[in-house]
Amino acid sequence: MCYIIFKQPEIILCLTAAYFNCSSAEAVHSLHRHCVASQGTRFLKNIQFLMVDDITVYYYKSGSSEDPTVPAWLNHTEGLELWKQVSLNLNFNRHVMDTAVRLTAEHFNHSDDHTYQAHGHCELNPDGTSRSFMSHAYDGMDFVSFDVERKSWVAVVPQAIFYKQRRESDMFDLNRLIAHYQSGCINWLKKLLEYSISVRKTRVPEVKLFARNPPMTSAIEVTCHVTGFYPREVHVEWLGADELPLMEGVISGEVLPNGDLTYQLRKILRVPEDQGTQSYSCRVAHSSVPENITVIWAPETTRLYGIIPGVLLAVLVLMLFAVIFIFTDCAAGLRR
Repeated sequence: MCYIIFKQPEIILCLTAAYFNCSSAEAVHSLHRHCVASQGTRFLKNIQFLMVDDITVYYYKSGSSEDPTVPAWLNHTEGLELWKQVSLNLNFNRHVMDTAVRLTAEHFNHSDDHTYQAHGHCELNPDGTSRSFMSHAYDGMDFVSFDVERKSWVAVVPQAIFYKQRRESDMFDLNRLIAHYQSGCINWLKKLLEYSISVRKTRVPEVKLFARNPPMTSAIEVTCHVTGFYPREVHVEWLGADELPLMEGVISGEVLPNGDLTYQLRKILRVPEDQGTQSYSCRVAHSSVPENITVIWAPETTRLYGIIPGVLLAVLVLMLFAVIFIFTDCAAGLRR
């Protein structure tokens, strides 16, 4: 399980497709809370951020001279009240995380650089159902988790039993967690979805095809570039002449951010030379359009550019031979 990868001076998160619920045909909205505490001098002492879907709501890192900034879309009466709740909760959680890394390092008799990570998550399904969970890791390895339904901590490894017992002995802390993950997290999620609607505008994807002849090969690589879309969930596939999805020869890239709250994706199809006259289609399914977007690749026009240089070269070679022949023949005639 991938939690957090560190890279000085900041932190890079390893976010899998499951993080954004990419496998779902319908939008599953989620609220993620990530907290990191470290012992030692190699990393920042404390980092926290809160995200609704893929939009950052709250971001804090120790050592910063400024408090987290209220997002513009939360700068109204109801939004500021919610911001106050979030700030109080996360401020308290800094103390919880600092204590967790200190106690765990002491338990393992560690004195050098170590990290403690927490990930809290709740999600709201299209049918109105919801689920919540929280998990912790020590130095990137699963450590403990909180079972919301059983209202208890679970030690993932035997060395974590001490931490489970310590957290469960504090009834105030236990009830606080139960209340938050049974209802509080979902309430925050619903409000944040409502307040952030202005920045979560649906964007229709732009689809373009690019073809090239890779060096040292006679095959053709056709790239289907899908960009400028929001939300993040998208399904892109290459189809053959029979309009069936292709698996062989297809290279799929990752969905990447554009920097303007839209995303892009590239899916490459490698076409062998003996199939270069066959038609292929790139089909894109996205929630912004009621029907799929399909763009057909015309192989003849693409291959023409690769053929012309070869034809010109052959003509030049023939002309060169003709000149040599004429010159040789004339020279022979002069000698006679």
